[in-house]
Amino acid sequence: MSTHEFTFELALPGQADSEAIVAELAVAVLGYVGYAPEAIADLTARMRGAVATTTARGTRGCHVAFRAHDGELRIAITNDGTAKWQDARPLP
Repeated sequence: MSTHEFTFELALPGQADSEAIVAELAVAVLGYVGYAPEAIADLTARMRGAVATTTARGTRGCHVAFRAHDGELRIAITNDGTAKWQDARPLP
């Protein structure tokens, strides 16, 4: 079982490079935790899509949260307190 325990959150205003910021952040966090390259690519693409959908609606940005606890990583993208996308996976 992984010993990773952390919470990392980021608030992104609705800006043009939000997708790129989330992608870079996802690659760094997921790589640090130890996911395989295929899992990193899959989650990063899905997160980028969720951010793109949220910002395309003209909303005021989004909130991205990574929570590693008790052997599981939970990732959530929210907007104005409403879940827009989430995933949970066992930690490697």
